[in-house]
Amino acid sequence: MRSGGNAARGLRVLRRVLGTAALVAVLAGAGLLLAWQLPRPVSETSAIGVLWHRHSDELGAAWNHETCTSGVCRQDYRDGTIYAAAQGFAHIVRAGAVGEALDERGGVAALGLPIAEQSGSADRPWQAFQRAGVFANGDDGTILVRGALWQSWLRYSQERGGLGFPKGAEHKDRRGTVVQEFVNGTIYVRDGRAVPTVSDIAEIHRRAAGASGPLGYPKGAQRAVGDRLVQEFEGGEVWWSGGTGAASVQPPFLTAYRERGGAGGALGLPTAEASRLQGGTMQPFQGGVLYRSDSDGAILATTAGDIQKRYEELGGPEGELGLPAGDKVDVSGGRYQAFSGGVLLWHEGSGVFRLDAENFAIWTADPARFGWPAKDSWTDDRGAHQDWEKARTVLREGRLLTVPSTPVDASTAVLLCDSQCGGNSWIEQGARGAGFPNIVKLGFGGSGYLAPISGLGAGFAESVSRNRLLLPDGDPGVVIVTLGGNDAALRRTTAEVAAAEEQLIGVLREAYPNAAIVVDGVMSRSDAAHAARREMDAAVTEQARQLGVHAISVAGWVSDYAAPQADNVHLTQAGHDRIGPHYAEALRAALGR
Repeated sequence: MRSGGNAARGLRVLRRVLGTAALVAVLAGAGLLLAWQLPRPVSETSAIGVLWHRHSDELGAAWNHETCTSGVCRQDYRDGTIYAAAQGFAHIVRAGAVGEALDERGGVAALGLPIAEQSGSADRPWQAFQRAGVFANGDDGTILVRGALWQSWLRYSQERGGLGFPKGAEHKDRRGTVVQEFVNGTIYVRDGRAVPTVSDIAEIHRRAAGASGPLGYPKGAQRAVGDRLVQEFEGGEVWWSGGTGAASVQPPFLTAYRERGGAGGALGLPTAEASRLQGGTMQPFQGGVLYRSDSDGAILATTAGDIQKRYEELGGPEGELGLPAGDKVDVSGGRYQAFSGGVLLWHEGSGVFRLDAENFAIWTADPARFGWPAKDSWTDDRGAHQDWEKARTVLREGRLLTVPSTPVDASTAVLLCDSQCGGNSWIEQGARGAGFPNIVKLGFGGSGYLAPISGLGAGFAESVSRNRLLLPDGDPGVVIVTLGGNDAALRRTTAEVAAAEEQLIGVLREAYPNAAIVVDGVMSRSDAAHAARREMDAAVTEQARQLGVHAISVAGWVSDYAAPQADNVHLTQAGHDRIGPHYAEALRAALGR
């Protein structure tokens, strides 16, 4: 029984000892916990301590001592941590989404030390670290921008708002290129090199379907050209300025744009994207417009100035002129530009006028002949009209005619003659006497069917046929041709002259389908000295009859009517007066008047 009592006492003693030990242990643990929770001292001189003293109200008390390991110093606080290099600046990583993301992604050992304070709003904070940026996006968690993407993001952080928040994590596109998209741009990593698109240039790239579109991948980062920016892509280039915004130049316009000096040339920067129009494509620039025709693929430009302004007033490429057919061309005193529907011709002081292509071709052959246009071309049932500085013309079925100040009508006689019709000639008197009071005279001394007109280098037949000598527009009652004397003097054969006469009569019939045509012979005496003139008279009047037009032979009239002569071939005024009534009678008889 004694032994059992001793055992019970021993057990009670053991329980007391164990209970005391447990109490001591609890008290020791509580002491340790209380000791851990007590604020730790913060340095007054270290970079971490100096920063904490400026933000102590925000960070709260330190949980531990400042420690430095492997060149990285840190100290934890109730609401964040301060990191610093052993020799360098200190930055705060606050408790919250950024701090949690840093811890989850390997801390500063993985992302590097913070290089700036936390930025952004309360619900979207972000912070920059040496090797990555951590962006918190509310309930959507955090997004990391790292490596080459991060270095590129940092480099362009100040470019017109920078790239902004990432829209998602980095990924690979269908071609295996690493891509990360941001609110204000995109970064592509190709061949280990990160190339961003930023701001307005990035927006143009996005609208063109990004790297999958015609522009493709960026070939390099944007660069400054004066106060402008440009970025080259695989399929073109995008330009930006404060005045124009951003716009791309893509094939087929890109080559033509560069050939014209690009942004430094007359065209300047693009102001909008290329667009379709009827029959082609166009793209506007600061200093003009490039046009491409679907029919032949030609790319031509209009450039800023009076011609382009007038072109646009006339409806531009979808107006009456259509697409350009050539670039602007400088000529002495002005410039012009051809279009599919005509030409715009500019002269300083008089402005820009529209010419039809045929009138323009005539003008370019001899600009001084008519001078500059004074009005636009216009067309009516008589043809294409043009007012020039020196004349008024109408072009009808390839025939260029002058427009006289007095209408050419049934009371008009048009005279084509040599020096025989100088002054108040027998021809003019006869025409009036036959009932044609209105006379339009084209008289040139020394000329003939073949004998050259002074200044034109050819006779009537060729000069009229080639629009070098212009007939008057209208519907005359009669056309009287009095030529041949000078052809005889030059010993041109009657066969040659007859051929030229036929050519001239053909032109006159086309120009004046309603007019009577009269061919006069060659005024002469009856003596042997005028045998060649009489022979030519016979030849031209016979040819006229064969051609079916009226003919009046005047061979020997000087002798027949005793008409005084001033020299061997020309009449005095008295001679003209003597012959005039006889010619009037012959003309009336020929015309049946």
